[in-house]
Amino acid sequence: MLNRLAHIFTRPFPYANKMSFFKRVLYIFLFINTLTLLPIAEELFGYYGIVGSGGWNTITPWYAQGSRALVNVLSHPINGTYTWIYWVFIIGQLIGLTLGLLGVWRRLAALMVYFFTVNLFLKGYLMFTGGEALINILLFYLIFINETADTKSRNYKIQNVLNNTFFVIMLIQICLLYFFSTLYKLIDPYWLSGEAMMYISRVDAFSGDTMRNLFAENPMISKLATWSVLAYQGLFSILVWIRKVKIPLLVIGVMFHLSISFFMGIFAFGVIMTITYILFLEDKHIERFNNWFSRRKKLALETNHTD
Repeated sequence: MLNRLAHIFTRPFPYANKMSFFKRVLYIFLFINTLTLLPIAEELFGYYGIVGSGGWNTITPWYAQGSRALVNVLSHPINGTYTWIYWVFIIGQLIGLTLGLLGVWRRLAALMVYFFTVNLFLKGYLMFTGGEALINILLFYLIFINETADTKSRNYKIQNVLNNTFFVIMLIQICLLYFFSTLYKLIDPYWLSGEAMMYISRVDAFSGDTMRNLFAENPMISKLATWSVLAYQGLFSILVWIRKVKIPLLVIGVMFHLSISFFMGIFAFGVIMTITYILFLEDKHIERFNNWFSRRKKLALETNHTD
């Protein structure tokens, strides 16, 4: 038993293709997300932006403040004088994402993406969702994963342990997210009574016409939807490990999270959660998608050549 457990963490990393695909999709999302936020960048990330400063401990030296100082740089008082500093972080993030997508200086790219992204998201935290908080955590784990580690390297065995360990931690992190989300819902009387979706649909900030028409004045449909969400989130951490039901479970989850994106207006959160499902897919599913993408790319090139 102990030998089998040890093998999970010491074996050659078996999820290289999956991790490479996940990082590529996540980096593309972050790149596009940052570009869409550029028109309101000053309001989100500027020292005098709408969120304001997160505060800085001016009494304790920065090196004695631990990780807080490293992820809270944009709240340093110096930004009040040099108000353009947030652009350094935006450009730094985009450069790191580009390096990561090109596969150049992977470790440096992962560090850059984490450092600049976490500072940007924490500066504008009031305007973001739990999805961005999850990204901050996952980007930290990705610093330690190198899916293209050289088998001839002296540190290959150590890298294998890091790859396997932090991959497992990422899966556990997502399961814990669902577990605690369910736990907090279970202590909320509106979720237990099945009225949560009905009341949420009556809040303009979290619902559109579709949500209001479905749930606002329909207690039975609201109860069905509310308890279905509870059941899905509560059972996710168990069912996702069962191969026969995993794919249907993830398909339901994609529909659930995309409905949050498009019907509740919490777009980034739904997309981020959908992206994390890549980590639970089998290699054959990743292979099929890559083959499909390659065929589409080849067809587009042939069409352009013909034109």
